[in-house]
Amino acid sequence: MQFTPQRLERVYRSMRRDEIDALVITRRQDVQYLTGHLGTSHNAPIGCVITEGEQPHLIISDAQEDSITSETILGEVRTFALASSVDDQFRPYNKAYWEEVLKSLNELNKSKNMIGLQFEALSVKDYETVKTLLPDAGFRDFSQALWRLRQIKDAAEIDAIQQAVNVAEIGVRTALEIVASGKSEDEASLEIEAAMRGAGAQQRGIRAAVLSADHARSPFAQPGSKRIQTTDFVVLDITVSHSGYFAEIARTIHLGKPTEKQRKLFDYILNILKSAEKVMIPELTIDDAVSQILKKAGKAFPPNTTIRPLGSSIGLDLSEPPFIADGSQYSLREGMVFTLHPIGYVSDIGCVKIADVFLVKHDSVESLGSLARETL
Repeated sequence: MQFTPQRLERVYRSMRRDEIDALVITRRQDVQYLTGHLGTSHNAPIGCVITEGEQPHLIISDAQEDSITSETILGEVRTFALASSVDDQFRPYNKAYWEEVLKSLNELNKSKNMIGLQFEALSVKDYETVKTLLPDAGFRDFSQALWRLRQIKDAAEIDAIQQAVNVAEIGVRTALEIVASGKSEDEASLEIEAAMRGAGAQQRGIRAAVLSADHARSPFAQPGSKRIQTTDFVVLDITVSHSGYFAEIARTIHLGKPTEKQRKLFDYILNILKSAEKVMIPELTIDDAVSQILKKAGKAFPPNTTIRPLGSSIGLDLSEPPFIADGSQYSLREGMVFTLHPIGYVSDIGCVKIADVFLVKHDSVESLGSLARETL
């Protein structure tokens, strides 16, 4: 994916506001955001050191050095040796990693300055190591500031998400063809995943979940050996990543003739998604948006029928803040990208989920998908 240096300019402005002289970034997704490095191993530690006026220092293990030759990376590559002791093997970041961070800060003359860290991505032990190595430095949490910066997607990010949406829709179309009564959830799911890999989906983040009956109501449900019945709703829940960026598309089908109650539940969830498209505009708070969405959806079912949140921001993480939930005081802004995935569950009716990815534009939201939502 094309990296845009404008991201660093936004980071520098935020650093100035928070009076931070250097950043030590340790979350893999944020390292990609700031350097363009996708990474090859999700077990080896990775990081970058950011200070205004200098190229980022990308810190990777020596075992990963050869993998970056095919990438367009903004920054100077620094390597460290992977863990050699038993004690280090049980730590996310080993001693050699932190020593390389220290070298970078010394070279940049920032080892005695205010350092921004991601407290949410550091263990207590690692934080103590940092304080020991940098006894004259001050520390400030930059986690939330970086999340806020990542909320607005640039053109390259939107393009990567669009590509992921395209592959996810291939997964749903495949599911509509191969999901059949008597087939197990896991058999169908594996067939769909194979089709998506053939269409360009990456191993990281790929998930095809065919979930039937009550099984679908849990956000973390995994396909099992349950056989699909003609009397049940079947949720086709697809997530895909492209260049590290995620998309989620979900549809609900019925292989027989849905009952009147099942039809009403399906229409209720479908109306929530349609209402969201009309309601979500820049400057509206998410709390107000949720209130208006549920009001427009009608009173066919009580509010607790819908499992919260209704969705979230999406990008390098499948679920990013802000979440589409009651009480959120975040305001919608142009350039935000959300997955809206309302889930409705009633014990004697079943579970319905419909999900699409939306881009907030200057006066509306635009669906990045093209797949019909009416599937009953």
